[in-house]
Amino acid sequence: MLDSAATRTSPPITVTGQPLIERGGDILALTPRQIRRIARARGPSQTLPGIVMRQAATEYRLWLVRKVNFRHRDNHAAVSAYCEMDGDDFRGINARQSWSNWRTIPRNLAGRLPNRPVRVIDLCCGIGESTEVLACYAAPGSWLLGLEYSPRFVAIARERSRAIRDDRGQPADVHFVAQSVLDTFRDDEDQPLADASIDLVNASGAVGCHFDRAATAVLAREVARVLVPGGLATIDSGKSGTSSADLRTLFADQGMEQIGDAHSCVFDRYRQLCMRKS
Repeated sequence: MLDSAATRTSPPITVTGQPLIERGGDILALTPRQIRRIARARGPSQTLPGIVMRQAATEYRLWLVRKVNFRHRDNHAAVSAYCEMDGDDFRGINARQSWSNWRTIPRNLAGRLPNRPVRVIDLCCGIGESTEVLACYAAPGSWLLGLEYSPRFVAIARERSRAIRDDRGQPADVHFVAQSVLDTFRDDEDQPLADASIDLVNASGAVGCHFDRAATAVLAREVARVLVPGGLATIDSGKSGTSSADLRTLFADQGMEQIGDAHSCVFDRYRQLCMRKS
């Protein structure tokens, strides 16, 4: 049985019956004001100080009571720790990241994501919180695939997916698969994704925290394989995992160039780089 909060999700993306994103032109156009408005409407309702306190309390409880420490740069050690958590544990330690996703991801997609149905992969998606952000900003008719190592988190994400909507308030075409993102990316029918078949690959809160340089090199090769020419990769970076400089170099080795970066606020220690496949 899933935890009691498994199906929690945000309300439909509308205000007085109107979609929050007005689509026109070939590329997704967003202003900072629109991004803030959507973040308030769809993101966590707690204040940032409250979110920080919630995350600290959850992490302390996990470490003190259950001896679970997820702060590892080694990917195997990190995923083993996450597999010890239930859905409420993950919501607690991911609270700040969930708040950040509603600000960082759209800042990287604005002026870059095609304003048409796209195919999207969300790496290390947890219980699908970052996937929900991507479903909001990808054009209606898009296909989204979340990849996550923990089968428990994937089960929760699949339950939540029933309530994930696109920006018109319609059910999004979202799928979740349990696998390591250091293996060949596979779809929900257990088939390897074809070369040059994906428009956008996203990672939020994993690479910059838990991937050393060697692991990120493996990831970069697979991301470059599945992306279409001109496709985008929005990948987080940080000193505790893979730095921005290393991330930039590793993806450049795969024929990708950085075209932007974003973070959620001035206190955010992590930056998400946006890279394009040439």
